[in-house]
Amino acid sequence: MLTYSQPKYFFLSLTLHSVILLVLILGFDFVSPLPVIENTNKNDVISAVILGDTVKSKILPKLTAKNVPKQMEQKPQLVPQTPIEKNQNVIATLKKVDDKKQAEQKLLDAVKQPNLFAKNLLAGIKKQNNLQREKQKKIKQKQLQAQFQKTLREQSEQSLRQQLLNEEIKLQSTEVRQSQGEINKYKALILQAISEHWLIPTQANKKLYCELMIRLAPGGVVLDVQITKSSGDPSLDSSARAAVLKASPLPVPPKADDFEAFRQFVLKVKPENIVG
Repeated sequence: MLTYSQPKYFFLSLTLHSVILLVLILGFDFVSPLPVIENTNKNDVISAVILGDTVKSKILPKLTAKNVPKQMEQKPQLVPQTPIEKNQNVIATLKKVDDKKQAEQKLLDAVKQPNLFAKNLLAGIKKQNNLQREKQKKIKQKQLQAQFQKTLREQSEQSLRQQLLNEEIKLQSTEVRQSQGEINKYKALILQAISEHWLIPTQANKKLYCELMIRLAPGGVVLDVQITKSSGDPSLDSSARAAVLKASPLPVPPKADDFEAFRQFVLKVKPENIVG
């Protein structure tokens, strides 16, 4: 054992104990928090230096990445999430998925948009063509109906005109027949009047005939007699013309309208008929 009688060992022991005491004090300072003393005097400034925090500090070595124990390495601590945070995270995730779907749908719509536009354009053109065809069909139907009504009206008018014309022709035919009958009647009377005054030459051929153009005044007065076609026998032609002049006035219709046919007419005379 060492004895404290020797001064050298005494001071060595004292120094060693002092160092140990200082180490304990410094270690206590690092572990326990320093008490905070309110400084009422604002002008007083306390300067403090943490031992071992500098590079030159020889009391406590500076911790580096190499000499830091594995237990002291900082690891990320997982903070437990609350239900609200979990719901928010789920909502955010769903929103991202929905945004992705919307982006994909927009891309798909952008791809389909030209085809859809062309399809809508063709549908619009087809609809417009159908409306135009329907409109033209209605216009054509109206035109056909108007044309049919016009044709029907024209046919009705034409039928009515034809009917009136037929009636007029029928009436005229009746009048013509009556007038012709009246003319034939008076022609026969004129031939009879001429035969009463016709002196036929004895040597004349009884089968010959001549045509005379006779002009009469109202009442049957003979104004002129011309030979339009000779019989070939001048004596027969002269005797026929003389007979017409001697028979004046000739019998004519009393009505002025009926007399118009006898104002100037051609009469065919034949001795054979006269004799007969």
